[in-house]
Amino acid sequence: MTRPVLERFSVVDADDLDEFRVSVSRALTPHRLVPLERSGRVERVSVAVAPLGALSLVYGEHRGAALGATLTEQVDYYDINLSWGGRNLITCGDDEVVVDPHTAGIISPRMQAQMRLSDDYRQLHVRFERYALERHLEGLLGRTVVAPIRFRMAMDLRGPAAASWARAVRLLVEDLDEPLGLGGVGGAVDATNPWSGFLMTGLLLAQPHNYSDQLAERRHGAHRPAPVKGAIDLIEARPDEELTVERLAAEAGVSPRSLQRHFRDHVGVAPRQYLQQVRLARVHADLRAAASGSGLTVADVALRWGFSHVPRFAGAYRERYGESPSATLRAAPE
Repeated sequence: MTRPVLERFSVVDADDLDEFRVSVSRALTPHRLVPLERSGRVERVSVAVAPLGALSLVYGEHRGAALGATLTEQVDYYDINLSWGGRNLITCGDDEVVVDPHTAGIISPRMQAQMRLSDDYRQLHVRFERYALERHLEGLLGRTVVAPIRFRMAMDLRGPAAASWARAVRLLVEDLDEPLGLGGVGGAVDATNPWSGFLMTGLLLAQPHNYSDQLAERRHGAHRPAPVKGAIDLIEARPDEELTVERLAAEAGVSPRSLQRHFRDHVGVAPRQYLQQVRLARVHADLRAAASGSGLTVADVALRWGFSHVPRFAGAYRERYGESPSATLRAAPE
């Protein structure tokens, strides 16, 4: 008999569809879940959840009926959907992908998807927390990420790099069945678990996204023009200062118009936009690190990093991170 997937992390093994929905909603995103045929009845459901710091594995399977799922909230993390058997049609706006043994589906933050799960479907969700994956990308790029990562929704698992990544995920699943394996180092919820960084790097290299070209440039030794590098270094070092385009251009030794052109060609955003995103990233990091009871306010942090108009800052922050700055501050660890 085949051993259950992530057996040590089982949270549901029953015949109750609602119990299945509630458990998956807790681990992922709230959703509605219904049989696609009136006569359909789910005979068995199971859910397992393995938390590994910035990475979580969520396994679910059902037998007896095809199901329709509609997410009732936007996703606020990166979710790679892998089929362990059967098919899942994921639709988000005009995009859709059929998840099967040859194709994974990736849902990125701010997406709100619908799914059609085949009868006897088994799926593994590889969940990466948004903050962690974007900070990991910053480490690979050596600079601030100025916009959320947007992966191509369909991941072809027959491509060499993607196939290697999927094999690594399966190896992790097997490793987690061994209490003394690497997945158990420091405890299941240890943020330093070695698998998280490895799989984040692999995903960023294997699957196309809006930063793929920049990653390739860095890996192959391509360099930005000196004026761009000088301006970026100044922004990263002193984002709290009044850094006008004129000052950045003067420091870089070019005209403001030339600097604007260089940024457009090599960074993809204007210098002012880059500065704003660096400031937002610093605010976000400070709010997440704020100690409970410190008395720190959102306005304090916003002003510290150069945002003089707090309501306007709050709108830009919500657009960037999908939540208000006060929500980030409330979620800070105690």
